[in-house]
Amino acid sequence: MKSLWALPTQALSSLLDFREREIVLGDLAELGMSDRRAFKGVLGLVLRRQLGRWKDWQPWFVLVAIVVPIGPLLATQSMGLNIFPGLVMWLHYGVSYRTGVSSAADLAEICFRASALITWSWSSAFALGALSRKTIWVNGILFLLLCAIFAVYSSGYPVQALWLIWWAWGPIASNFLVVLLPAYWGLRKSAKSSPTKPRWLPALAGWTVIIGSLAIWTRGWYDAALANWSHGAPALTLLQLAQRVDVWKAFVAHLFALAVLTGPVVYLLAMNQFSHRRRKICGA
Repeated sequence: MKSLWALPTQALSSLLDFREREIVLGDLAELGMSDRRAFKGVLGLVLRRQLGRWKDWQPWFVLVAIVVPIGPLLATQSMGLNIFPGLVMWLHYGVSYRTGVSSAADLAEICFRASALITWSWSSAFALGALSRKTIWVNGILFLLLCAIFAVYSSGYPVQALWLIWWAWGPIASNFLVVLLPAYWGLRKSAKSSPTKPRWLPALAGWTVIIGSLAIWTRGWYDAALANWSHGAPALTLLQLAQRVDVWKAFVAHLFALAVLTGPVVYLLAMNQFSHRRRKICGA
């Protein structure tokens, strides 16, 4: 029974500051408390410390600006990956899943969306931790939970189907690979990074805007492909898609989603640039 309470006590104590953690664990060892009482004591202390940190505005800003809007949006965006319909079609019928665009455009669409989702997830989680370092794991866990819950309910299959149809797990698996894992890595990177601006932050912000724009651009491809096929025309190529006005109109219609998903890393870059200039002015 000792390990049953000792392990969660050690895990909870990691949420305390390093010095306080060493003091608390030392006091518990000297007092000779039972593992159960030690767990309750550490839990109460951690809760008091965490609640105290929510008196600042940063955790609430991160909750409202990143966790609540971006978590569900990433989950619904990940449902747009067209990997698993094609896989199921090929496994069951031995034919490729045609979407009305060329094979090269189909592959480009998957690459654009997967790369954008990985980038959005990682950069949003990194910004979450950088902007709210003291409550990184509270907001981080809420962020991951929202991504997972909305992935299940946006998959297009009822929850009961997950136990009956193996391919119903496809959208959830893709969400895990391109959203949850990158977000977790972003949180860990943010927790270990120094508070100073990383040199690669401008490059990350630029890449996020570019790959995000390409992914949002693909949102209008299939309506254009359907209209094209209705006239008996061949599959659209990347060049033809770039020349279609209706595709660009769809891109403009999704600009708000692009702004929300790229906002965290752009905001973090702007804040770091502002802080850097202020330090230079004060030091001059």
